[in-house]
Amino acid sequence: MQPKISIVLTGFLVILISFYGCTGLKKEPVNKSYFDLAITLPVSSQNKVCKSETLLVKEFYINPVFDSHSFVYRLGKNKYAIDYYNEFVSSPARLITQGIEGSLCASNLFTSIQANKKQNIGFRLSGKITRLYGDFQDPSNPRAVIEISMILEKKHDTAFQTISSKTYLAEEKILSNDPSKLVSGWNAGLLKIVIGFISDFQPLSP
Repeated sequence: MQPKISIVLTGFLVILISFYGCTGLKKEPVNKSYFDLAITLPVSSQNKVCKSETLLVKEFYINPVFDSHSFVYRLGKNKYAIDYYNEFVSSPARLITQGIEGSLCASNLFTSIQANKKQNIGFRLSGKITRLYGDFQDPSNPRAVIEISMILEKKHDTAFQTISSKTYLAEEKILSNDPSKLVSGWNAGLLKIVIGFISDFQPLSP
């Protein structure tokens, strides 16, 4: 009788483990939303004369606090939270760098150039993203915040010299703390930063 009892118990344990493996121990998939950043210059911001200044844009550095695919929210003076359910489709530094580079070339002020063609570089742009978050400290006044320090260098003979170094801050009011509204606010802020940079560059151009 003992062998039969052992077989029955073993079978029961196998069924029990399988049941918990399929139900109790199985984690539900996390539903995440992914967002891109995009900048579209208005026609009025596009220079009608193409100056074809060659520009190398180095990938921007980002403050480690905001170097996350997940959105970052500011909830208090020194209190931040990370939203693991809403993310950028790529690293925010790469998305912002690519967006700024594409917009500057669309303005007809610059022509993008690859890093392996150093002898043809006329200007070099680098930057640091110092702030990138949704500001929800005041629930009645949510804002999309982005701040970027940008350094523009011009090549003279064989060396580069800094001709512009400025920090641009955009704080865009948004209708709610909905992630899609936050992304729209960041895009609007990026657009203002690019337009401000173009406005500052034009007096410096030859």
